[in-house]
Amino acid sequence: MNRGGVRSAAVGAGVVLGVAAVAASLAIPALLLLGADDRTLDRWSKIGEAVAPVGVFFSGVAFIGIALTLFLQRRDLQNQRSQLDLAMEDQRRSSEISLRQIHTDIVKMAIDDDELLGVWPEVYPGSRETRKDHYCNLVLNLQKVAYETQTIELDELRGALRHLMTSRDIYTFWAKARAARAAVTGGDEAEDFFTAEADAAFAATRPPSPQGLAAVLVNAIAQWRRERTTVLRRG
Repeated sequence: MNRGGVRSAAVGAGVVLGVAAVAASLAIPALLLLGADDRTLDRWSKIGEAVAPVGVFFSGVAFIGIALTLFLQRRDLQNQRSQLDLAMEDQRRSSEISLRQIHTDIVKMAIDDDELLGVWPEVYPGSRETRKDHYCNLVLNLQKVAYETQTIELDELRGALRHLMTSRDIYTFWAKARAARAAVTGGDEAEDFFTAEADAAFAATRPPSPQGLAAVLVNAIAQWRRERTTVLRRG
């Protein structure tokens, strides 16, 4: 039995004893007065007047005990309701994290398979999503989940977003994907908050310098090799 239960039981026992004492104070004199004469009755009347405050005292104690019991029961119910709310909130967060894990697994499948990558819609009109775009999305979502699960504080989230936006790929991805993301998640308080924080980090970051021709060619060749390897594996 917890502390609240013990306290309630003790108060309840006190109330019962108080009520029993009041009942005894009424029943015993009544029994004694049944066979008494006038002189005895007069004497007992004076005694009754003298001890009347005792009955009032016990009545007051009983009333206070009942009121205290009701107060403690009300507080116990409030504590139980608070614990239930916390349990429901934990369950909601666990469900959300599980859904995000499923989303992460789906994105990883698209990163590993060109055919599945083609299922995803354009991140921006005329611009198909690439493996790198999906990876950038996972990196940003990781910061969001870390903040929502209270693994990092708000200042840490903002610092992480500012640091990530210094990456050319993440900066470019957010510039392309921001509008599409807002169209899908707009109206969700948590999503709107994260979008605002990412926008602030994006606006505070100096745009990375464009890639040189050599870097573009290297990336194009690497992309061609990856696609060719995928085709050969399927063959």
